[in-house]
Amino acid sequence: MRVLGLLSIGIFIVLASALAGPKGHSFDDPLFRRCIDWMMDGYRGALIQPLCLEEYELPPPSLFICARKIRTGFASAGDREGCAILFDEQAKKVRAGYIK
Repeated sequence: MRVLGLLSIGIFIVLASALAGPKGHSFDDPLFRRCIDWMMDGYRGALIQPLCLEEYELPPPSLFICARKIRTGFASAGDREGCAILFDEQAKKVRAGYIK
């Protein structure tokens, strides 16, 4: 449960920083709204993925999909291991991140 709590906080921070980014994107922007939808569910993003990652600096949907699977269950041990590797890599990036 503690991991889920920390993960929830991390996801909130990522989402808040994406929404309050330096460009000040608005939910009135249709592409931004599509990118937020893509980030949360991972569907219908093949054509907009480069724009979402570069223009809006949004994280990939795999983080949110894995976070959801922690609560709902994994399809297989390999699926669970894939998410564990993904989170390990993200934790390495956090530890190497810049401190102001």
